[in-house]
Amino acid sequence: MKRSHKFISPAKLNLYLEVKNKRKDGFHNLESLMTFCELGDIIRIEKSSTFKLKINGPFGRFLDLNKNIIVEAVNGLEQLYEREFRVSVTLEKNLPISSGMGGGSSNAATVIRAIHDIFNVDESQYLDNFLISIGADVPFCYYGKSAIITGIGDQIQFVNHDLDDYHVLLINPIKEISTKIIFEKLKIEKEKKVKKEIKLTQINLDFLKGKENHLESVAIKELLEINIILEFLRLKTNSLYSRMTGSGATCFSIFENKESLESAEKMIKLKFPFYWVMNTKLVNSINDINLV
Repeated sequence: MKRSHKFISPAKLNLYLEVKNKRKDGFHNLESLMTFCELGDIIRIEKSSTFKLKINGPFGRFLDLNKNIIVEAVNGLEQLYEREFRVSVTLEKNLPISSGMGGGSSNAATVIRAIHDIFNVDESQYLDNFLISIGADVPFCYYGKSAIITGIGDQIQFVNHDLDDYHVLLINPIKEISTKIIFEKLKIEKEKKVKKEIKLTQINLDFLKGKENHLESVAIKELLEINIILEFLRLKTNSLYSRMTGSGATCFSIFENKESLESAEKMIKLKFPFYWVMNTKLVNSINDINLV
């Protein structure tokens, strides 16, 4: 009997995101504090006679099987290691599509990590180059720890934040937003150099309150709902910190206790009955997530 392995493919959040400058190759240099949530997609994987991918879950119907990033990841791994990885993968898609929570990148990273484990593959010296070729967030998702990300996502400085005890609310208006368009419309007022290492003493709410998401103002012009959500969170709830994650359209809000979160969640669901609304907590490592 074939053994099925079950993994969580967690949502990532950009607690802040600064665009430093635009590179000659057209990409942008960033600085972002990224971490994981306790919730995400679920991936089941087992050895098989041939590669298979099945997708279900509440947002599964919005994905194209043939163009899925998991297919790209497995094909790329086979080229990297010059061998076949015959696996059957079932993706339970719980996260909204193009939501700024790194769903696709997390899916790819989870499968890549699983294949290394299931087939007892030693990591290639070229693995990091392969990961970044799949997607900018894939290296971060693969290593699975909170980090300050710089460059185009290829420079990772692992950190620990002091936010585990807070409660987090996620809100998505069920509308996709194009990362490509957001960056094309972004205007950098003053370009800054990217530091190779960010010196930090403590990452807490006081530190975050001096930070922002530089893509937020651009995304708001593309999707007014983002601004409406953020204004509601900041003015009508006991939110300690509210931002958009990634290039949108998901917004998140941090609350001091469960009571404040539940009160805000109730108000949000009444105000926006057709939005995707979930409560969760932050973790510094994917190993801290309990998979039931």
